[in-house]
Amino acid sequence: MRLRLGGHGDSERWTRRRFVAVAGSAAAGLLVKPALRASAQTPLRTDGGGAAAADTPRYLSAPDLEPPAITIEQTAAGTNAGQIFVAPFSLATQPTGQYGAMIVDDAGEPYWFYPTPQARTVMDLRVQTYKGAPVLTWYEGKTPPAYGGVFMIADASYRRLARVKGGHGYQGDVHEFILTSRGTALIAIYNEVTADLSSVGGPVDGKLVEGIVQELAIPSGRVLFEWHSLDHVPLDESYRTAETPQGNVDYFHLNSIGVDVDGNLLVSARHTSTVYKLDRRSGEVLWRLGGKMSDFQLGAGARFDFQHDARGHADGTLTVFDNGATGPGAMAVEPLSRPMRLMLDPAAMTATLVAEYLSSTPRLTIAMGNLQTLPDGAAFVGWGTDGSFSEIGPDGTTRLDARFDPGTATYRAFRNQWHGRPKTLPAVAVAASSGGAPTAYVSWNGATEVAQWRLRAGSSPTTLKTVAVSPRNGFETSIPVPAGAKLVAVDALDSSGTVLATSKPVRAQS
Repeated sequence: MRLRLGGHGDSERWTRRRFVAVAGSAAAGLLVKPALRASAQTPLRTDGGGAAAADTPRYLSAPDLEPPAITIEQTAAGTNAGQIFVAPFSLATQPTGQYGAMIVDDAGEPYWFYPTPQARTVMDLRVQTYKGAPVLTWYEGKTPPAYGGVFMIADASYRRLARVKGGHGYQGDVHEFILTSRGTALIAIYNEVTADLSSVGGPVDGKLVEGIVQELAIPSGRVLFEWHSLDHVPLDESYRTAETPQGNVDYFHLNSIGVDVDGNLLVSARHTSTVYKLDRRSGEVLWRLGGKMSDFQLGAGARFDFQHDARGHADGTLTVFDNGATGPGAMAVEPLSRPMRLMLDPAAMTATLVAEYLSSTPRLTIAMGNLQTLPDGAAFVGWGTDGSFSEIGPDGTTRLDARFDPGTATYRAFRNQWHGRPKTLPAVAVAASSGGAPTAYVSWNGATEVAQWRLRAGSSPTTLKTVAVSPRNGFETSIPVPAGAKLVAVDALDSSGTVLATSKPVRAQS
């Protein structure tokens, strides 16, 4: 079944101009020292991380939090269970405002926002499994450049469990961090080397950026497997051999690593327009899909260009986000980006297009992007530099379509079920409402199980009694405070009425 809706949409109105700074540095292959020095088991800051909040805070109970706004283009209907995981960042060369990791609901309302200082960027926020338990993982580092950062693992209370770095003196890259069933991590690394580039019109002692795949033991960081693209993929496979603004040639551009159903690895290289299957022991390239040296014959509509996020599935299919565009300032190869599913026949060595997952507003995404398959056959799509995300049903209907403001992107977007319960207490602030009556504003950053807030009021901490119960209404809920109350506190209640946590009492009168 092919799922294809609508025509070509113009998504490049802003991102082609602004993404040059980010994408250019991502192609550099230059290494910097990691900027983070926090130890394991360190609680994560959620107070703004050094970024200034607006004069009039969005949330009175959390005045230091100003997450990027999300616009719902198509209201959610029939979506899968779970929250949405994004990591918005600015495409501007001199960004303003707060960015970081976000967990949101189908209305775009945050459950959790972890802002970072403007010198650091979070990317690839997702739920994975570590030591048998669900965890949050992400990349955090300076961008630009997109190298030298670290990979974070945090538990359901948002406490840091591990901090992973590249091995053998290499430094990790933003593009991939996968926790495996073996208790290991697969990471992407970019490495600049001296190479003879005369075959592509460059110097004999030019600078070439290779892609490195490492598999690391966690938490020791011991390198178990290491693969270098230059050992297996020659320069002449690349479609991008021009020198970058950083003075090197980014010929490979590794942008995803996955474990196939047989345990071997799938590697996506944007600049060769090829997905490589690697033997996990020897590193031998078992086959190439796409590009100049494809081992598969591609059927009608099965070609992809400058793709991201190649994943193998148990039914013999492979999903990939076909960007269809070569990058900033370059002409599009295809009229629109196509999250797609291919059926691979390794006996006949053919690849057949099974489905395309296009939202009701198709887009051309010059970089980034991902396609996550959901339990009912739907797809959750992050549209990369377009700054949008969608859930698309197995019948091709768009169940949800949402976006950040122009100039804000998210490398990937996911839907997962997450049960977050922070170690912090719920926050309460009392202020006059627009009508002048005192109102309690309550929130609990990171809590995903709150269904209701119970407001208690009285004259002292020991005499507080229940005066109201209000459903949770987005990140911050407002509850009227009865006249004469001197102190108020709130209880966070789950759907069964169980108390999850209680705030400290606060003054209800000025």
